[in-house]
Amino acid sequence: MSERYDPHCVFCKIARGAIPAETIVETSEAIVFLDINPVNPGHLLVVPREHHAHLCELPAAIAAHVGGLLPGLCRAVQAATGADGVNVIVNIGAAAGQTIDHGHWHVIPRFHADAVDWPWPHAEYLGDERAQMRFRIEREYKAMKAD
Repeated sequence: MSERYDPHCVFCKIARGAIPAETIVETSEAIVFLDINPVNPGHLLVVPREHHAHLCELPAAIAAHVGGLLPGLCRAVQAATGADGVNVIVNIGAAAGQTIDHGHWHVIPRFHADAVDWPWPHAEYLGDERAQMRFRIEREYKAMKAD
């Protein structure tokens, strides 16, 4: 079992079997189960067993393991539901819609006529905003990799 465990976290409890779930896949690093409040039927949650509040805190090896599960899960969800497409979504923080503070991925079957409002609104960068943003993100990424 994971050494990183939060006894108050619903996903930690599900990963340990203390709360039942409709489990699809279990590995030593992750558990995959049906969301109890799905966007569309077949909506999965892919949850690392170790407790980390969000994706930004996950060790690279765990993120890579989950990433390796996603293609097959997407194919299985699409085939099982007859979906026209699939969204894979990670919400990081409350402002992005994260409601459980345990990093996880959503695999959501999508249909042309479903009620989900997509695409999100988009806006263009003005002037040199794009170049400035690229510079700032690149600088932060390189500084983090150096640590």
